[in-house]
Amino acid sequence: MKKILTTTALVGSTLLASATMSSAQVSITGQLDLSYKAQSTTNDPAKSYRGFGRESQINVGYKGKLNNGIGFNAGFSWEVDGNEAATSAAMNGMFAENTYLDFVMDKTTLSFSADHVQNPDFEITNIAGGKSDIDDVVYGIKGAEGKAYAARNSNSAYQAFGFGLTQDFGVAKASVIYSPSRTSGLAGADNTVSQTKADIEAGNSQLEFMIDGNFGVKGLRAFYYQGVSESDAGSSAANDLKGRKIGASYNFGEFTVAASQVDTESTANSNNNAKRKDIGLAYAASKDLTLGVIRTTTATDGNPTETLKGINIGYNLGPVTLNTWYATADDFNGVAGQEGKVLMFVTTTKF
Repeated sequence: MKKILTTTALVGSTLLASATMSSAQVSITGQLDLSYKAQSTTNDPAKSYRGFGRESQINVGYKGKLNNGIGFNAGFSWEVDGNEAATSAAMNGMFAENTYLDFVMDKTTLSFSADHVQNPDFEITNIAGGKSDIDDVVYGIKGAEGKAYAARNSNSAYQAFGFGLTQDFGVAKASVIYSPSRTSGLAGADNTVSQTKADIEAGNSQLEFMIDGNFGVKGLRAFYYQGVSESDAGSSAANDLKGRKIGASYNFGEFTVAASQVDTESTANSNNNAKRKDIGLAYAASKDLTLGVIRTTTATDGNPTETLKGINIGYNLGPVTLNTWYATADDFNGVAGQEGKVLMFVTTTKF
């Protein structure tokens, strides 16, 4: 009798699972970015080169309702970029993007996730669109990232796993997220964790807030981000981190203007203190063609101000978009006289 009951229970569970699956939706999407880049530097010929780049990503999503009526979303992404070696560090990056389990209660969403809750990893001044922002385009001059690139995320720990809460107010979304460890915040294998006692003792956690929306004004998008980490593993380069990012764009007819500002602070190392300012203007020549210009300055304590200037042309072909960038960098990475020029073509295919 016990065996029959067990079998019946299993059948019931299978039928329930099938019914649940039938009411849920599974989606698989992807994106492929191929780029060609020609770069030259005035003071280091070894960093002048031409070549191709690649980023490919698969996204798996699953959404439906729990048996108590609460909605849920779950998913993850696989990203493979160019010639990345299959090392453990690289594979952590490949499988850490946009991993999440959301519980959706009307306008409120509770998330257990990494790289999922809204965060400042974007440039609102990149109005002409495309995968690459201006700081991505010039990345690699002198074999390094620039000051603008380093400041972009405002010390956000968006790639670390955490608990997030998002409230949709209709005219804007506000979110708060807590990450136990901002620097080693990847998930461990199976039921293990990647954090150690040292992470906890160092107070290596992060708290972030962001609000983003049109606030009831047609043509407007505005956002504000604030993040803080009281300590960071005793590193001389990253203690008591603070980051703030604010920006807005406004569209009127064929023209769009945008501006943003980033402020980052670190009590351990004043070289990590940065103030970045961006301004962008774009003109929609047609429904498919957009022309944009961008200027970015990043000032850091005790260093010359890095200045980036660029022209971005975006062309929409439906499932494929084309972007052409021409950008210049002056005093790159805060080094006087370190200059470079970049011409870059980027194709993006979504499926």
